[in-house]
Formats: sequence, structure tokens, C-alpha cells
Amino acid sequence: MLSKQYKFLQALIALTVILCVYLNVNEGLTEYKMKVQTKLKSLWQYNQSSQSNITRVFLLSRNVEETETIDTSVHLIHAVTYSYTTTHNSSSATPVLLSSPAVRVHKPVIHKRLDKIVFPSISNCTEKNVRKNRIHRTKNKYPCKKWIEASPGDPYWPVVLSPTYGRSLQDLAHHQHPQSEQFINEQLVVQKQRTTLLAETCLKHPEVSIRQYMNLVWDTARVPPLIYCPIYKVASTTWMVYFLRLRHINDRVPELEQYDEQTQEQLKYMPRYGGGHQRVFKEYKQPKTSEEKNYVFKKALRFIVVRHPFTRILSVYRGKIERKEPRPFAPYFKHLQRAIIKRYRPPDTHLTSPTPTFSEFVDYVIDSTKNFKTAADWEKNVVCWTPYWVQCGVCASDYQVIIKLETMTTDEEFLAQIANLKEIQNLHEWRNLRNSPATSTATQSRYFKSLTKRQILLLFQRYQLDFELFGYSADEYLNFSEQD
Repeated sequence: MLSKQYKFLQALIALTVILCVYLNVNEGLTEYKMKVQTKLKSLWQYNQSSQSNITRVFLLSRNVEETETIDTSVHLIHAVTYSYTTTHNSSSATPVLLSSPAVRVHKPVIHKRLDKIVFPSISNCTEKNVRKNRIHRTKNKYPCKKWIEASPGDPYWPVVLSPTYGRSLQDLAHHQHPQSEQFINEQLVVQKQRTTLLAETCLKHPEVSIRQYMNLVWDTARVPPLIYCPIYKVASTTWMVYFLRLRHINDRVPELEQYDEQTQEQLKYMPRYGGGHQRVFKEYKQPKTSEEKNYVFKKALRFIVVRHPFTRILSVYRGKIERKEPRPFAPYFKHLQRAIIKRYRPPDTHLTSPTPTFSEFVDYVIDSTKNFKTAADWEKNVVCWTPYWVQCGVCASDYQVIIKLETMTTDEEFLAQIANLKEIQNLHEWRNLRNSPATSTATQSRYFKSLTKRQILLLFQRYQLDFELFGYSADEYLNFSEQD
């Protein structure tokens, strides 16, 4: 009898212990669940409000990285605690608490493992030929870019100039023909506004006023000398032709006499007939010594050509990423195209394009430049879409004339008159630009419509200083987007 009572008491004690453990665990889980729900509710409310005000908050704070961090944190919490349930016909999403032990993860945009994707390098002049197992030179196949620090032992070149706000233009304006006086005076006001904005913005960013080497065209035969900093996809080909015309290069080419005059004009400046960019740099050589460079650069009339940063990005995409046979450096850009598709295109997509979409390319630009802080970061890793402030040292060079592609006809005529460039006065060729679809508003709308507002804002952040330096806005492009 005692044995049965003893066993009963043991069973009762065990049951009591199990019940207590269960109650304690359940109480803890309930408390934790309430905390999670409270946290999720606050985060959800914040996320909803931030989504509706993301443009205003971004443009006011000028801090996209913070926006990125907030967005990333929310997605991390999604992955651990809940997932979005979003319908195609609604912009709202409902947080769903996961009661099942299996965690439903909110999948990011990235669809492939990073360690399986190798993006082509531009800082190595050799590539390994896997089939033949040998190293070969990649000249004209893969670009090779290097950042060279300015030597502390050479105080003359490169040089950092203080802003003069285009004052030297006033002296040149006094020597113009009276018939051009009104036009010149109107354009002096425009250039004054542009150079003032440039100078004031640079003063706010002293970290970018650095000594750096640049690829310049030096016309030292003129008084004053004329110096031009070419920027890829901003009328650089047009201005290279202008410089060849100023030197009367290929005025007569026997091989072209079979063609009409217009065709001859189009062909005679091409590389096959002795023209091209390399011919320009051969004709307009830089001074030999640092002291000479310093002297000529300071007394020269320095000019730069810019365009809306987003239009330039679109032009780069159409010329190098969307095109099946991009040139030059076709092997490099084809390699880059494949890597972008592998990195950003989901495996179950309906897309069959052999080249990246504009959205995929923008994602690549955003991600690959996220941690860039200095000009060296950009120069060592980017080929065609480096910012203006990087490529031409705009905060250290005191450019007196700023030509904008949007008003290029007027701007270049002003420069042609004030610098006495008779060979190109009233001549507006716009090579590679005349039929450029990237300048069409309809084309811009079609491409940027494929982006979300968040993509546009992050892309703006990468080129924000260019926008501020030259007075451009991203508002129109945000309006193109139909997706948050």
C-alpha cells in the first residue's frame, strides 16, 4: 500500500514540475511575443511613414546611407520575425507574425552568391587565358587605370587654383566685335552664375580640392592658352574634332576625294584617316616640365563640358552595357555585362535579354560605388561613369567657362568668340550627339520608368556632388518613376 502511495506521489511531483516548467516557458514566450509585436508595430508604423516620405526625408537630410541602413535593418527583422504580404494592386504590406518554427525570410534583390561572381578588373593590365594557361597582354581589350598620387617633392604640378569666379572673361570680352557685345554680355552673366555656384560648392567640400593628374588638351599656341578637360559621354568626340579643325588637320585627304564634301567632313577626322582622340593629344602636347605646366595652366582659359548626370549615365548604359558589341574594350564590357546579369537577374525571370537591363546596371553602379569616398576610389574602379569632380578636378582647376550640353549651341559660340576660335564659330557638329536618343525626354522617361524611386535616389546620392556643383536636379527623373 505504501509502495503504491509512494509511486503516486512521485508521479504527482513529476507532473507538477512539468506543469511549472510549461507555465514558466509559456509565460516567457508570451512576454517575448508581446515585446516582438510591440517592436514590430512601431517599426511597421515607422516604415509606412518613411516609405511615403522617403523623397522628402532624403532630399532634406542628404543622407541616403542612413536611409539604406534603416531599410536594411527592417529587412533583417523581417527575416527573423515576420514577412511582408503584398498584393500587386496595393501599395501596403501587412506584417505576419510567424507561429511556425520555420522562419520565412524576406528575400533581398541579390539572387546569386557573391563569391561565385567575378567582376572584371580595370586595374590589372593582364588577364589569364584559362584555355591556354598563359598570361597575355590585354591592351585594347581590358582598360588599365591607375591612380598616381601627386608627388610631395614637386610643388609645381599638379596645382590647386583658388576660385576667380571667371573674372578673366571680363578682360577678354573687351576685345570683341561691337556687334557681339549684347550676346557676350548676356553670356558673361550666365558664366558668372555657373562659376560662382561651382566655387561656392567647392568651398563647402574642401576634401575634394586636391592635387591630381588629369588628361588635358593643351593648346599652348593661343593667347591666352586654351585648356580643355574631356569627359566621356559629354561631347568629347565633338570637341576633339573641333581641336583637329583648329589645327587644320586633314584639310585635304586624297583618299576621300571620291566622296562629296559633306561625307569628307564626316570621315576625315576618323582614326582610319589619321584623326581620332589620340591624334588630338599628339598635336596638343602638354608642356614638358612641371614649372611650364604650372605657368601655362594658371594663365590659360580653362573650360569644361558637362551635362545632366542622369542623362550621362543613360548614355553610358546605351553605349557600353545595352549594346551587344560595345567598343572600345569589347572583351571587358562583355565580361561586365555577363557578371551584372549573373549578379542581379533572378533565375526564374521571364527576361531573355542578352545584355543587362537599365535597372540591373543601376543596381550595379549603386552597389559597386557604395563605399567610394575619394577620387582615387573612383579612378581605380570605374571606367566610363566617374563623376565630373573626379575626372576633371573641378574644385582644384578654377574652370572659367562651363559649357552645358543642354545649352551647348549658345555656350560653345560664346567660347568660340571670346577665345577667337574662328574655325569653329557658327559651326555646331555635335558628333555622336545629333541623333543621340539619350537626350530625348521620351527616351529618358522610358528608361527611368523602369527604376524605383529608391534606385533613383541612391543613384543621385552617388553623384550628388556633381548635381550640386553644376546646378542640376533629380526631381524630373523621380517623376518618371512609377514605383516606390
